Amino acid sequence: MKSPLLCAIFSASAFAANPAIGIVTASGHFTLQGSEVWGNATLFDGASVETTLASSQLALRNGARVQLAAGSRARVFADRVTLDKGTGQVSNGMPFEIDAAALRIQGSGVRVVIGKMIEVAALTGTARVTGNGDRLLAAIPSGHSMSFAPQEGTIKRSGCLLYKDNHFILQDDNTQEVMEVNNPDLASNLGNRVEITGTISTVKPAIGIATAVFNVASVAPVSQGGCLVVASSLQARTDLPPGAGGSATPSSTAATKTGMSTGAKVAIWGAVIGGGAAGGIVAASSSSKKSTSQ
Repeated sequence: MKSPLLCAIFSASAFAANPAIGIVTASGHFTLQGSEVWGNATLFDGASVETTLASSQLALRNGARVQLAAGSRARVFADRVTLDKGTGQVSNGMPFEIDAAALRIQGSGVRVVIGKMIEVAALTGTARVTGNGDRLLAAIPSGHSMSFAPQEGTIKRSGCLLYKDNHFILQDDNTQEVMEVNNPDLASNLGNRVEITGTISTVKPAIGIATAVFNVASVAPVSQGGCLVVASSLQARTDLPPGAGGSATPSSTAATKTGMSTGAKVAIWGAVIGGGAAGGIVAASSSSKKSTSQ
């Protein structure tokens, strides 16, 4: 049986033709190119690193620092880490890339966790997530996270489903990003908080405040109503205007909605609760902050 030291030597010999790109260290055992190593070892381009009970730190010559949690496996390159399982984290402030399934995650402080979904968290700065063809799927602001399905480009978003300028839109509760959303069965959930699953389209959004067009594959209700203040801040509606398209007919919508603009509804609500226009403004502002932070 080969000793861990001999295995490490053989692994290094196999990569002798390639320049070293950094070192890997751990406070226990880890596997490098299929061989068990204790403590530390030299990294060569394309090397496979797998952790067991202890995490490991990858220090690359270009200054990038990546941590692999216990129970993780990744291939390490000079310009990126390809995460196969577990958790990888870049947190030293230098931009670097972690690839997971068909996703490319770039940022100076990001954490990527592979499970049933791929969880991407922006620790510092913005985490950019792209799919095949460098198609931008999300720009996650610092302090926020987002889930992606393992299949290419499929993601989930949740937030208020609204209507603006003849288009359905959704403001993400997590990132506050506004997207134009497409699906023939959206009208029945208009004005509610929903969770949508789908893909980002390459088509440019028609709505000025939207950052992308989201092709919705499925819609799941999260909560009934609760979107008036969000709609007011976006100058959008929680109901379909007369004559608008959608799976819910304008007549049936009008029977359950007043047809009044969202801004007017908020103003009236504020006047009743707060005792006047000034009270309405304060109440709407406070509710808006709460609504968009949940």
